[in-house]
Amino acid sequence: MIDSDEMGKRVARLEKLLAQKFGLGEGDLARRAAKAGRRLPRSVRNDIALVAETAQTAGNPKLALQMPDKKVARAFERAEAHLSAIDVKDRRKDQVLKTLGVLSFNLIVLFIALIVLLRWRGFI
Repeated sequence: MIDSDEMGKRVARLEKLLAQKFGLGEGDLARRAAKAGRRLPRSVRNDIALVAETAQTAGNPKLALQMPDKKVARAFERAEAHLSAIDVKDRRKDQVLKTLGVLSFNLIVLFIALIVLLRWRGFI
């Protein structure tokens, strides 16, 4: 059985990682995972939800006995490993490159449309 102090430490570590990696500093663990949304894989979201649910029931001794310790420990380890592996600098760089790529594509399409329009109107 996982005691409530250990669950509190685990939840605090996951909350800290979510705040560092995604800027999610408000709300409990389940709410932060929901706000992360598609930025997290479904399996990681499910693992975080399991840890959050276990943390809520860890205060009640009878309900804490019903939680599978090994399953919760594995879920915590998977979630922590995934969140720790995220490189914030790389995520930002990818986002900037993606935005620049979309912008350049749109400019190319606009330029081609302008050339086609000028050719159609007989100016070229």
